[in-house]
Amino acid sequence: MLLYRFPGQAIVSKNGYFLEVQSFVSQGFTITDFNNKSKYIFVDSDNPDGLSPEFHQPYIISKEDYLQQAAEVVSLLQTSSMEKLVYSRIKSEKLTIPGERLFERLAEAYPNAFVYYFKDPILGEWIGATPEILLKGTNQRFESMSLAGTKKADDQSPWGEKEREEQDFVSQFLRETLIKHGVTELSHDGPKTVLAGPLAHLRTDFQWTSTVQQAWEIAKDLHPTPAVSGTPRQDALDWIQNKEKHGRQFYAGIIGAMDEHSMNLFVNLRCAQIIGDQIFLYVGGGFTADSIPEKEWEETENKSRTLLNLL
Repeated sequence: MLLYRFPGQAIVSKNGYFLEVQSFVSQGFTITDFNNKSKYIFVDSDNPDGLSPEFHQPYIISKEDYLQQAAEVVSLLQTSSMEKLVYSRIKSEKLTIPGERLFERLAEAYPNAFVYYFKDPILGEWIGATPEILLKGTNQRFESMSLAGTKKADDQSPWGEKEREEQDFVSQFLRETLIKHGVTELSHDGPKTVLAGPLAHLRTDFQWTSTVQQAWEIAKDLHPTPAVSGTPRQDALDWIQNKEKHGRQFYAGIIGAMDEHSMNLFVNLRCAQIIGDQIFLYVGGGFTADSIPEKEWEETENKSRTLLNLL
């Protein structure tokens, strides 16, 4: 089964299953893993969708080990050409309500987020409420955003240099990618402070004109953005592949819907996997040379509250 709701739209409920595809298709509800190596399209079906019992719990790093590796990340950024690195972890809690009920609470609490829940015999059970648009638009007018820099929503202090630097890395990457693809009528607005549940973020919005086919090529080129990987991107992706002890699976992958005239694609943040009576929350933070490991741990704790506050 699949439940989802785009900002400002009605909840959509479907029965069916996810089918793996070799290349991106032109229409339907789509989800990819973080590396875009596995791509799936939802197929409507009236057949019941039972779950396989063979889903293994992901690796949970201790705070002590996280802080040790976080210190190594900061040292790397201080001594190498890498400017930013997104280091993630998984947090586990007991699930006290059914996934469908948690989805209803997410939809009510976060009207400006894309919220979803699915239970699939191959992919398992996942839920999320993401504020980050990867690419959205109809016909020739499209938009994207750089969302980087995080603090608590009730923190009234000015944004720090570290958060502004994070935001600039992502905005510069997005702008350069759009220019490379030859879009026209490119404009931007920001950076500005936006609220997303218990958090505040820095966000810059970009708008442009292009064909739908161009827009899809842009989406593939943008992802994974420095907001979920780092800068330079390939160096960051290599580090994530070699050093993170858990697989990111669908965390920070592409999720949403598209057809031959429009697309509504998001980055799969604030998401969690449900296994039995446990919920496993995928959270990450953008490190720069000025990062403080304890504060980065606190940021991931705060990001987990997007879902945990509603349990």
